[in-house]
Amino acid sequence: MKTIVITLEIDVPEYATDKDISDWVDVEYGQCNGMKLDNPCRGGATEIVNHTWKFES
Repeated sequence: MKTIVITLEIDVPEYATDKDISDWVDVEYGQCNGMKLDNPCRGGATEIVNHTWKFES
């Protein structure tokens, strides 16, 4: 098994709270926990603007 580190730069809505963002990341990328249906980061409200990855040293 290899471990990699992924870095994403994502634009989120201006009014999204830290909890909104944390919940969204958990669901979208961690595939765990949950988020409210009215989370402002849901749907097409976010945009990946840059990404990189590397093998963990």
